[in-house]
Amino acid sequence: MEAHANLWRISDDFWDKWSDILKQFDYMRKWYKFIAPNSWPDADMLPLGKIGIRAERGDSRSTNFTKDEQYTLISLWSIFRSPLMFGGNLPDNDQFTLSLITNDEVLAVNQNSNNNHEAFNKDGIIVWTANIPNSKDIYVAVFNTTDENNAEVKISWTKIGLQKNNYKVRDLWIKKDLGNFENSISLSINKHGAKLLKLSK
Repeated sequence: MEAHANLWRISDDFWDKWSDILKQFDYMRKWYKFIAPNSWPDADMLPLGKIGIRAERGDSRSTNFTKDEQYTLISLWSIFRSPLMFGGNLPDNDQFTLSLITNDEVLAVNQNSNNNHEAFNKDGIIVWTANIPNSKDIYVAVFNTTDENNAEVKISWTKIGLQKNNYKVRDLWIKKDLGNFENSISLSINKHGAKLLKLSK
C-alpha cells in the first residue's frame, strides 16, 4: 500500500509578534496527538531574518522577534515537529539567524523524535517533552512565556512525567553538557525565552 504524507495548517497566518507565538502554544496543545509518521501539523512559516519584502503585512524589515523569542520559536517548532519552512530572505541572513536554522542538534529534535507533547503548564512556564526512537534519551523544552527576566525555573522530573533518575543534561542551543542532575534541574530563563535540553541516563 502506498504511504500518503499529510501536512496541514493548524493556525491563522503567523507573523513576528509575541502574541502570535502565545497562540501557537494553544494550537499545538490541541494538535500534538496528530503528530505521526507522514503526518505533520504545520504551525506556518518562520518569520526570521529579513522579512516583509512584498509582504501583505508591514514594510521590509528584520524580524520583530527578540533573540529570546526566536529561540522559543525554533525550540517550539522543533519539539512539535512542525515543518521548518523559512519565511525570510536567505541571502540577507546574519550569523545569528543562520545559527538558528543550522544547529544540527536542534534540528534532530524536529527530525527524529516521537511522543511529542506538552508535559507541564503553570504560571507561564511551559514544558514539552519528546522521546528519541530506539533510545532512552529524552528531549525537554522549557519555555518562560512570562515577562519576568531571568526567571528561576525548577523542573522536577516527576512533574513532567519522567521517573526519578539521575540524568546527564545537555543544552542543545549552546551544545554544552551541563552535568548530572538527580530528580530535578534549575534553570534561569529570560522573559519569552527557552531552553532545549537532551536528557541521557
